[in-house]
Amino acid sequence: MDDVLNAYIYELKKGTKPMALITVSSSLREKYCEKIRKNNLACCIQNIGCKDNIFFGSKECIDIISLFLRKKLSKLTPEQDFILGIMLGYNRIEQCKRYLNKLNYTLSVNS
Repeated sequence: MDDVLNAYIYELKKGTKPMALITVSSSLREKYCEKIRKNNLACCIQNIGCKDNIFFGSKECIDIISLFLRKKLSKLTPEQDFILGIMLGYNRIEQCKRYLNKLNYTLSVNS
């Protein structure tokens, strides 16, 4: 997992993405958060049982995500889900399709 964290920190510092997400055992949470903070990145934690989602990156993105994390990720509105996916750097077209699907839009092939 250290390699994944290091790769994300590298991408964030190079500006190729504004935010990242890792899921770790709760026992490792502090170790990872300490490294994130030492790299001058903001982070917030969402406990999911014996694991934690750690969102980290620009302060502005983390401030927004902190507002969303008052509920489970599966309970996000379609708009919140879309924003989260875009900030995590997921494929924009796929995020658009996912958003439309959550709104129950029928995707037209020739539109």
